[in-house]
Amino acid sequence: MFFFGKKICALVILCLSILFWGCDDDQSTEKILPPDIDPFFTLFPNDRAQNDSAAANLTHGIFIPVHPRATYQLSFDVDPDHDAPELQLFRVLVNTERQTYIYKQVRTLKPKVVAGRYVYEFICEENSANLWATSLSLDKDFFPGKVSNVRLTGEGAYSDHFSINLIAVGNIEDEIEGYTLKELATSMLKGFRKYYSSVTIDTLYIKHAHEHPTLGKKYRKDEPWISDVNSDDMMLSELGGWPGSENALDIVLVHYINGNGILGYSDLFSGNMGGGYGSTVLLGAHYITPYGTQEDVSMQSIVETALHETGHFFGLRHTTASIADMSNPIGGYDFGDYSNVEDGLDDTPYCPKAQIAGLLKNSATDLNNPNRRYRIRIFEKAGSFDIENCPDADNMMFPTAIDNLELSFSKQQLQIIRKSLMIYPH
Repeated sequence: MFFFGKKICALVILCLSILFWGCDDDQSTEKILPPDIDPFFTLFPNDRAQNDSAAANLTHGIFIPVHPRATYQLSFDVDPDHDAPELQLFRVLVNTERQTYIYKQVRTLKPKVVAGRYVYEFICEENSANLWATSLSLDKDFFPGKVSNVRLTGEGAYSDHFSINLIAVGNIEDEIEGYTLKELATSMLKGFRKYYSSVTIDTLYIKHAHEHPTLGKKYRKDEPWISDVNSDDMMLSELGGWPGSENALDIVLVHYINGNGILGYSDLFSGNMGGGYGSTVLLGAHYITPYGTQEDVSMQSIVETALHETGHFFGLRHTTASIADMSNPIGGYDFGDYSNVEDGLDDTPYCPKAQIAGLLKNSATDLNNPNRRYRIRIFEKAGSFDIENCPDADNMMFPTAIDNLELSFSKQQLQIIRKSLMIYPH
């Protein structure tokens, strides 16, 4: 059974919806209540952030990404004033001509009550990654009660090993200073094996965009490649899923990323190691200062940025959220969740002073995708506050690059990395 939603308001959600497409499933005989709002919020598996906006909109429609062979639990606190609601799940398709969502019912679930929480369990029996939407129903209408402290947990059936493709674009080998691409690759593999200690990195391959078997002619080896200038797709996602080295983490290295101080980009919980949308992590060998000049990025900083951005790829938020992390401007309105000031993990501190001081500002280029996360260098201080004094400044997922600190992941961050990797088909 299909249902049509309202007009789509964001191109990024349309792209995400096209990515997540799958197979049929069992259907409910109850009254079907597809989302009656355009879903603006996504609940990611194993995300521990507050997600108050996802909770508030769960009844009428949010997105959840799912992957084949994974098992999930969606849970929230019992509302003692109402009976238990049923959770209805819908596959999200897109009518591109009418710019509408199409909702196909997947199943309806009744909850278990565990320690004062409603718990809905399901297995994703899909052929490929999908985007699902939710609604909560009670007595053939939308649930009138309160939803709070919502969580989505996931367990996967895939390997805890992965390989890396380091894809050099343009004349990178001629432009990097003080080290070779091979030395960078060796240092990057060493860094991943040291810091990603909850998983196993098998090997790292060096690829050159101009040698791609089908796309090579697009990428000249004698010119610098500037992300978001030389192509419409700043993430160069078409280079993901490299032929012969598919199902690896694809890290793309360009001359620089357009925007002041930006060292790297990744989408939060990209969920894609097979190529196409959301399949790449983006790094720059240089960055742009507020004065318009280019500065070299050291080999150590490139490696640390790769480790940081890959953390986003595997579902880690910044320990301290920037304004860009929390905002989600669509059609003149901000649908952001400002409850997510930090990652929600017990073993990572956060730095409210950095937010108050205005050091973690918005970035105009970041607004292309509200789920995109970036790592930057800051160029000025606010008053007497030094961002180096933040309690999370030495965490790998701190949003800014600070020199001369020994960075690390926390135990809970490493657990999330492993869980996410095993959810992703590879």
